[in-house]
Amino acid sequence: FADADWAVRHSQSGFVFQLGRAAVSWGSKKQVLVALIPCEAEIMAASEAAKEAIHLRALYNELSQCEAEPTRLHLDCEAAIDTAYNPLHHSKLKHVERRHFFIRQVVEDHQLELIVPYVESDKNLADFFTKPLPARKFFQLRKAIMNEPNES
Repeated sequence: FADADWAVRHSQSGFVFQLGRAAVSWGSKKQVLVALIPCEAEIMAASEAAKEAIHLRALYNELSQCEAEPTRLHLDCEAAIDTAYNPLHHSKLKHVERRHFFIRQVVEDHQLELIVPYVESDKNLADFFTKPLPARKFFQLRKAIMNEPNES
């Protein structure tokens, strides 16, 4: 899962990767550049998550000694998913730096697979790493990330 919280100044990126249902890698970081539109912030977050995915894929392939299926990345921004799959949308994103389109290259190389349809914002585990949340939502996402059993 990857997400961004678009802000007036620097947006916040976050991601979490799970193997099975256990979180194996996660992170949260303030974006270096100012995003002019929410889609740009989401693309930056997705590209950062893609870098982590490539690293985790290489580690998995080395440990298991077999080639892994494409890593599945959940995003909650349809515009970012469309941009990663279809370079025709580039005309509306000419201001975005080229390095943030790393996500497109990884998708084209079949190392990463973006989930279509996108994940709803309420179900995006990376939301936990990008913005302050109400207590109920915070504890719900924390349980999901930490794979804690639901209380009966």
